[in-house]
Amino acid sequence: MYITLQLMQIDFERLEQLAGYDIYNSSLRVCKYNRTAVAVNGTIELMVPLNESVMVTSDLFHSSRGNQQFNHYPVKFPTQNICEFLDNFYTDYSEYVDDLDNLPAKGECPIKPCKIDILNKPFPAKAVPPFFPPGLWKAQIKLTMNDVEIARFELIIKAREDLGI
Repeated sequence: MYITLQLMQIDFERLEQLAGYDIYNSSLRVCKYNRTAVAVNGTIELMVPLNESVMVTSDLFHSSRGNQQFNHYPVKFPTQNICEFLDNFYTDYSEYVDDLDNLPAKGECPIKPCKIDILNKPFPAKAVPPFFPPGLWKAQIKLTMNDVEIARFELIIKAREDLGI
């Protein structure tokens, strides 16, 4: 009889705002929390109200060798308006952000300007399905209004198999 202790260890590598500085102001940075953990610290400030006319699109890219040579990954999250996106986010991931203050409430639309402080937040590894392969992952999140990009964010994480020991 064999028991597998194989788990997925997922850490933030980079979190960056690439466009939309007049919509969002993000000072989020990835930093070492201690010798073995990585966390995100900083503030996200939404400076204007957002309503159903803002659409959210995401793309995933994978680098199996971890060498920044990314290939588009065939998993697609649906394009949806910001209000639907936030409601679905709360439905699927609320347990990972319950400790953050000043998040817009579920069902709040339009989303009012706010400032969210994030302190020592590790990546929620349980939020990633176990069938995702190890390597570097890049997620690009784009906000558009009338098919014009108004903001873009990029998140890179490193997933590696860990024996859990």
